[in-house]
Amino acid sequence: MKRVMIGIFAHPDDESFGPSGTLIKQVQAGTDVHLLLLTDGEGGTNPTNAPNLAQIRLDEWNRATELIGATSTQALHFPDGELSHSMHVAIGAALHAELHRILESYSEPIELDIITFDQLGVTGHLDHIAASFSATHQFFSLKNNSPENVTIGELWYFCLSQAHAPNREWSDYYMPIGRDDDYINRVIDVRDVLIQKNAVMDAHVSQAHDANTQKQLGEELLGRECFHVIR
Repeated sequence: MKRVMIGIFAHPDDESFGPSGTLIKQVQAGTDVHLLLLTDGEGGTNPTNAPNLAQIRLDEWNRATELIGATSTQALHFPDGELSHSMHVAIGAALHAELHRILESYSEPIELDIITFDQLGVTGHLDHIAASFSATHQFFSLKNNSPENVTIGELWYFCLSQAHAPNREWSDYYMPIGRDDDYINRVIDVRDVLIQKNAVMDAHVSQAHDANTQKQLGEELLGRECFHVIR
């Protein structure tokens, strides 16, 4: 059975600074990885004051997802920093259409996993939370009504362990400060693809500060990606 993983994230670097090592390993194992992006990231760091940050970040995302080895990508162009309950219906409709477009491209039997940030958005970012909420809704909708050739597998919530989380000076932004061990039920060792993972992060030149923050974790922590996985 063909394995397919669909990632649903809010910003152009979320999967890169998050579970990119796991995505790379999925591709290496023969899984088709499709990535859906809710916003263009126009609200992100803009160190050069570029007037076209959204396009810059989409270009960076395209380079990063090529390095991951994604089978397909699609940006949905919702406004960065404004994902909200009032947009839930529109986001859901867009995701529903894209998910079914992807699934209908397969004639053979497939097993589908969905990957996103955990329900607290890893950092507490409301866009991340909205993306996670929408991804979760789509996952359970598909479980209740999926195409005949599709078996619904697992929902992967990427999260940070307490060891991965930043120090307490960031506590006003990172909420919670990492997950307890009893929440994390899957850890993927990605040390063998750290060179590729670093290249994926480095593709986001405009967000280099965040990439450097990730690298400061060191190879041991950067090489371990944590998840709460449900069926």
